[in-house]
Amino acid sequence: MSKRKRTIIAIVVIEMLLAGGWIWLHGIAATSSQATGESTRVIGQVFGGAMGLILALSPLLYLMARRNDRQVAMPRPGANRSQT
Repeated sequence: MSKRKRTIIAIVVIEMLLAGGWIWLHGIAATSSQATGESTRVIGQVFGGAMGLILALSPLLYLMARRNDRQVAMPRPGANRSQT
């Protein structure tokens, strides 16, 4: 599997984990008697910021993985020479 595919899969998995954690913590804060009214807003801001940061970095990560795939696919100069 190429690094590009692995990078995309990793980004999607991280985003899904963050979304699941956001929903889980929001549910706990909404039903808890000890949570303040601001807790759901703070949870939303923190998880939204983390998800935004991951999505902002994802094009850079993809381009780096694509460059690495291209470097691996290119033959190295002198690699075909037989050593005698």
